[in-house]
Amino acid sequence: MSDHTPWPLIAKYLAGECSEDEKLAMEWWLEEVDNRILFEQVKTAWLQQSAFEISEEFNPETGINKLNALISEAEDQVYHDEDQKRKFIRIRSWLVAASIIFLIAFGYFFIAKSPSDNEIRNLAYIQKVSGNEQILSFSLPDGSKVWLNKNSKIIFPDKFAAKQREVFLEGEAFFEVVPNPAKPFVVKSNKVSTRVLGTSFNVRAYKNDEIASVSVATGKVEVSKEISRGNPIRITQLTPQQELVIDTKKDETYIDIVSASGIGAWRKDQLVFHNNTYAEVITRLEANYEVEIDLKKQSLARCRVMASFNENASLEEVLKLLSISNHFSYTVTGKQVTIRGGLCR
Repeated sequence: MSDHTPWPLIAKYLAGECSEDEKLAMEWWLEEVDNRILFEQVKTAWLQQSAFEISEEFNPETGINKLNALISEAEDQVYHDEDQKRKFIRIRSWLVAASIIFLIAFGYFFIAKSPSDNEIRNLAYIQKVSGNEQILSFSLPDGSKVWLNKNSKIIFPDKFAAKQREVFLEGEAFFEVVPNPAKPFVVKSNKVSTRVLGTSFNVRAYKNDEIASVSVATGKVEVSKEISRGNPIRITQLTPQQELVIDTKKDETYIDIVSASGIGAWRKDQLVFHNNTYAEVITRLEANYEVEIDLKKQSLARCRVMASFNENASLEEVLKLLSISNHFSYTVTGKQVTIRGGLCR
């Protein structure tokens, strides 16, 4: 998370006053998990305070003075070029021109009633990051178990809040959640939140992938879409052997039926492809076998694959079966694989 949190932009975003360019800037900033955590805390507090009445203890003059002190502090920073300085002047102009009531409420809310930015950053969060070849397994503070797939990151508090167990995921993870009807378990990932009371399920939401998915092994889960203001919008409820596939770019979803053995099969280092595109298959093969794959016919990247291999399958065995299924030829030269031709079934 940046040391220069864009508070004015966050304020406009929560207030619904952003331009299209500002919305894009905010969404780009929110792609970082650490930034998302801060925003969720601010958003929760904002919603709780959105209808609050200013108490008799609050002095408007004090609130404005504190807000101006923050602005003055920012003005004292050293700027390395004129573009940065002009950018700050524009932000400051917005602060001055905005509604006085909004400034008092917003300034007082963040400065007088909430912890400082440093205090928020210093909350006791734990971060787990897996590498290119590593699958991590560990327990959360409530005893729930997590398997974190390769190239993934998860952030969670060292102690869950009183009303909800919330974790932030970037990548893929399988969860076995300890049942607790009084304290729902929520996984927030790539504009999607998955809410359960106690079950086992898999969430896949890599940062640069357009497709995210949630599949259920046992129990039930509720999947929702995150929005800028208000509660998440419920998409659907999933039961065992159902998978929700989400196109985050097109904002489209569909539900598929999957085998129980295929859900989270990556934990055993098995290669299981259930309606995955060849683009996704290639990414997985490159990671598993440490090779580079050159797909000459790009239309094949959109073809769907249904196949499974055990953990001992060689690259040659995998390519041979796939080539028969989709009619392509391939060559392997050292760490370089070239695929030519191919048809969708």
